[in-house]
Amino acid sequence: MGSLLERSIRFGMREDFEADGTLRLALSGELDLSVAQALADRLMRLRDEGYAVRVDLSQLEFIDSSGLRELIGAASQARHDGGQLEIDPELSEPVQRAIDIAGVGPQFWPDLG
Repeated sequence: MGSLLERSIRFGMREDFEADGTLRLALSGELDLSVAQALADRLMRLRDEGYAVRVDLSQLEFIDSSGLRELIGAASQARHDGGQLEIDPELSEPVQRAIDIAGVGPQFWPDLG
C-alpha cells in the first residue's frame, strides 16, 4: 500500500475556462478517501468565488464512495444556494459503473430521471 503522498500523485485536478465562461474542473486518476477532502475544499473555494463549474469525470480511473459523497454534496449545495455546479455526463467506464451501482445518477442529473 502506497503512502498518502504516492496516492495523492495519482489524483489530478486541471482547470480550464470554456467558451461560455464556465470553469471546467477535469479530474484524473483516482478519487478516493485520501484526496476527497482536497476536491471538496477546491469546489467550496470555487463556489465562494462565484464560478460556474463543470466537473469533468471522463479521465477519472476510479472513484469510491467518499468521492461520490463529495460530488453529491457539492451538487446538492449548489442547487440549494443557487450556485452553478454541473457534473458533465460524459464519464469514464469505471465512474459510470460506480454511479450505476450506487444509484446516485439522479443526484447529479435530476432532470434526466
